[in-house]
Amino acid sequence: MAQDCRKWFHNELTGMEAEKLLIAKGVPGSFLVRQSHSSPGNFTLSVRRQDSFAHIRIQNTGDFLSIYGGEKFATLTELVNYYRENRGQLTEKNGTIIDLLYPLFVDDIICESSRWFHGHLTANEAQNLLLEKGKNGSFLVRESVRQPGSYVLSVVTGDCVSHILICRKPNSKFDIGGGPEFSSLGQLIDYYSQSPMMDKNGGLPFNATRLNVSTLDKRIAQLEKQKSRGQYLSGFLEEFEELHQDTHEAPRTEGSRPYNQFRNRYKNILPFDSTRVVLLDANPADPGSDYINANYIVPPVRTCSAFYF
Repeated sequence: MAQDCRKWFHNELTGMEAEKLLIAKGVPGSFLVRQSHSSPGNFTLSVRRQDSFAHIRIQNTGDFLSIYGGEKFATLTELVNYYRENRGQLTEKNGTIIDLLYPLFVDDIICESSRWFHGHLTANEAQNLLLEKGKNGSFLVRESVRQPGSYVLSVVTGDCVSHILICRKPNSKFDIGGGPEFSSLGQLIDYYSQSPMMDKNGGLPFNATRLNVSTLDKRIAQLEKQKSRGQYLSGFLEEFEELHQDTHEAPRTEGSRPYNQFRNRYKNILPFDSTRVVLLDANPADPGSDYINANYIVPPVRTCSAFYF
């Protein structure tokens, strides 16, 4: 369910424009996030109800984001994902539950601004680029050489590259092999990142990992590009949002215990159990009294008074 905010962040929409968009392209339960016009610097979560709309202010203190002074989050992505996954936590003042069911994506038919779009590449060029720079699941989208107007999804699968045709239909929508149709390449990519395709051998040829550009200066220039009104967030903010979606194999159990949660500034930033700082002189009768949200960067140096040099 987790999705990064560049998909549903619509930047400078007014409340009325948001409602019109939710009526035209959404259904009850659809939502988007936009900048607040009445409270500059903050954000607004606009949700389509059955017969009305809810516009909920997201307070931005500069250090954290919150709704109604409740749970604190480091990013918009974490905030939205939390309320999507914890039904009943987001309510109107009268107690009516607000469901965030369907993110309303930003239209991105012109996909040149997306860093996975590499324009005109041959199959061999795409293969060489992916095998040199990518890893299993890395992908790019390119223009089809054999079928102008269509596109090709090139994906690393194991030690080879698969090339999958993305057809552009007469109605200007996109699909793969007669599957679901989408009004933009971005929506198609997002769908298949959440619902992976199976190749003939049963593998998963698609994961939403990004392919870095070949040089640092080009990468920085790309990240610094400002998007036009209604388009995705700028590259650096997008990358920052994605960092907070990383999964961790090492357990972080202590930080998520109920009696330690209030000691965490952000819900998603927790210390690893194996390298966390343990406070001395803790009270055994007070659960969590040895806890602090901190990790050792390197293992602590062990000393012994019996050693002489």
